[in-house]
Amino acid sequence: MILTQAQLDQLYAQMRADAPHETCGMLGGKAGRAQKIYPIKNIAENRVKNYLMDGAEQIRAMQDMDDNGYDILAIYHSHPVTQPYPSATDLRDAWDADLQEPRYPDTLYVIMSLRQPDAPEIRAYQLHDQTITEIELEYRD
Repeated sequence: MILTQAQLDQLYAQMRADAPHETCGMLGGKAGRAQKIYPIKNIAENRVKNYLMDGAEQIRAMQDMDDNGYDILAIYHSHPVTQPYPSATDLRDAWDADLQEPRYPDTLYVIMSLRQPDAPEIRAYQLHDQTITEIELEYRD
């Protein structure tokens, strides 16, 4: 997936503003290039350790993506004090156990971390049941 430096800066700014809570949202775009960031309110009961996207905001973001011809490229969230690697909860939430398939097929999961505040980290993953595959992020303007 391709991000611009401005998009990366926007994601990091959102993460910092929401810390110590987890931040979340979606990335819309075409052909693997992010076109728009959709910050979505985290309504989880324990926002320090979890994220749950506000359903109404998520639907509005998905409608805007449809209106603009964007695909859902990624769902993003942060781990404010731990590494940017999928947790057991992240894996569980990405998988529909009833249907035995990913909730958002072909969608990446982007995880950011502030465990080193002066050097934020970002990684992208394809999650399939218990399989975690890291996907390279590219930065181009």
